[in-house]
Amino acid sequence: MIAFEDAFHGRTLLGMTLTSKTRPYKAGFGPFAPEVYRMPYAYCYRCPYARDRADCGTTCAARLHDVFRRLVPADAVAAVIVEPVLGEGGFVDAPREFLHGLAAICREHGVVLIVDEIQTGFGRTGTLFASEHFGLEPDLLLAGKSLGGGLPIAAVTGRAEIMDAAEPGGLGGTYGGNPLACEAALAVLGTFDTDRLCERARAIGETFADYTRDWTARLPIVGDIRGLGAMRALELVRDRSTKEPAPEETARVIHACHERGLLVLSAGTFGNVIRLLVPLVATDAQIREGLGVLEAALAEAMGGSETAEMPHFDASPVT
Repeated sequence: MIAFEDAFHGRTLLGMTLTSKTRPYKAGFGPFAPEVYRMPYAYCYRCPYARDRADCGTTCAARLHDVFRRLVPADAVAAVIVEPVLGEGGFVDAPREFLHGLAAICREHGVVLIVDEIQTGFGRTGTLFASEHFGLEPDLLLAGKSLGGGLPIAAVTGRAEIMDAAEPGGLGGTYGGNPLACEAALAVLGTFDTDRLCERARAIGETFADYTRDWTARLPIVGDIRGLGAMRALELVRDRSTKEPAPEETARVIHACHERGLLVLSAGTFGNVIRLLVPLVATDAQIREGLGVLEAALAEAMGGSETAEMPHFDASPVT
């Protein structure tokens, strides 16, 4: 199999093997599964090839040809697995050309393309699956987490010739097809239709973009702002020109937010990305209040004077 740098694919033996980040996921575990090869992801802010996104084309995808030449022959590769938006790797949304380039090369060599949408699926990016943003039809699509609305369920969807390859009874597990979890999943899918949650995710993204429009101009610690729909990220740096990561400053921002009732998490290989997965049921007022807390925390991390004026998050219930 071929996976990508900065990827996260879970905590089973093969999942940790496919995952790139060592701590806290892989350190102290092992040995891992053999014959998993890795190549750079299309992380444009930190381009592994020092290219400009405007004229890069499909450089990152074309690297797959080199992997077949130098690391493992194409006819020995079962699958390439990729996240359309990196999750734990820093909420990096891939260029459309990258994903389509991978798909074309996989088709050329008869390699299965697996898209991991465990974190991006179910409306996070403004479409039910992030693949829809890119017009991408993978051979296999992995889904989970939000599918069950809190109940444990995951799913694999794919081309019929792949899904039907296993003989009856060949795949299964004690909790496979759990009736209660499946009923919850049906309720989740119904809620997406009735409450128009994908549309709501797009509106949340627009609110975020509008609110943070001038942050890079006013807050030098913010090196990059990115994401799709309600799945957004800020990458914090100490120097815009060198893009030196700012993990300690990121930790201070997170702590300042937590003290005021706003829960945010870090991500990224360098621990310098603040990731935001805004609940799709959050009101516009709550979102703007939370972004106000975050903005003041960023200013505080730079030694700004906004500390005394930092707003306190209103945790009262919504009626």
